[in-house]
Amino acid sequence: MESDRLSAWQFHLLTQIYVIGTAFILLPGPIIASAKQYGWVVVIWATLYGLVLAFGYLYLAKLYPGKTLVEIALQAFGKWAGGLVSLLYIVFFIQIASWVTHNLGDFMHINLMPLTPISVFHIMILLVSAYAVSKGIESIALVNELLVPYLYSAFWVPIVIMLREWKWRYFHVAYPFQLSDVVIQTRYVLAFPFMETVAFLMLIPFVQRKVKIAFITGIAVAGAMLTACVFISIGVLGVYRGQQLVYPIFSMFREMRFTGFIEHLEAILAVNIVLVVCIKLCILFYCAVLGVCQLFKIERRNIVIYPMVWVISAYSMLFINNIENLDWIKKYLFEYYFLFAVALPVLFIVAAKWRNNGRRMKKDGST
Repeated sequence: MESDRLSAWQFHLLTQIYVIGTAFILLPGPIIASAKQYGWVVVIWATLYGLVLAFGYLYLAKLYPGKTLVEIALQAFGKWAGGLVSLLYIVFFIQIASWVTHNLGDFMHINLMPLTPISVFHIMILLVSAYAVSKGIESIALVNELLVPYLYSAFWVPIVIMLREWKWRYFHVAYPFQLSDVVIQTRYVLAFPFMETVAFLMLIPFVQRKVKIAFITGIAVAGAMLTACVFISIGVLGVYRGQQLVYPIFSMFREMRFTGFIEHLEAILAVNIVLVVCIKLCILFYCAVLGVCQLFKIERRNIVIYPMVWVISAYSMLFINNIENLDWIKKYLFEYYFLFAVALPVLFIVAAKWRNNGRRMKKDGST
């Protein structure tokens, strides 16, 4: 059904944008609030955790060559149990896509067009994503490859200019720091965005070669960028102000003036956010649609794509109170993601090892 192919470079860029996604705009504030001036260290150890997960996913893909996550579940657990696990993963992808949709709609509603109903943003971004998914993952990767130079230059050039407001004294404020408490309070950073990379097990079979290098370096580069975002937010805004802002990076762009007459650079960042989040949403949307097609043997993607728009849109409307959402993320997100990102993949590996040992014993007995 799927004939798309991805180069290692395209897969690398998709991994970068997916991990950065909504994280660079949403994470700095809560991380600074929890870890103060050491927030950037939290992102570093979260990145290391993400790299460990990536090696595990690559090992899993090696045990089931050429198979997506849905096909792995079916082969590991059989038709009925595997089908149930596959369905859970599809719901998981839909949930993350709904959260991404809600986060983008909420950002645009608060900062850009407060009089526009948030559902308008949801439908708009989902229809664009649905069209992209109908064209296939190769088309999404090509568009991403085309956009990345603009996205990075339009973001990092203003960021470098902002460094003139840098103050090292923000890192020397005496805040109480207890490592155990900080690790517990910031465990959600391990889940979002690094546990979400389990979705790439749906895409690895489409990569032609050098998938290991592309995947690992993509996560590492994205982690370095997220670390830099938190580090710069602390150095420019300070701990006290950074932890009070919902979107610290966006506030930095809004307040910046370039050469005395160029203002409102937040418009550039808003465009970046829409494009980056749209690409991440397209990847999740594609994974959900591909999973449904593989599980239920559906040949035509379009039969699934457009009904999925309304499912994701309706699901995203359930997240109304941002304070309660953030509280739930801090308390329960790691445990919830752990099932899909760690526990089930480990069971897949155990099933493959058990099956291979059984075949080896049968072969030795027959000889």
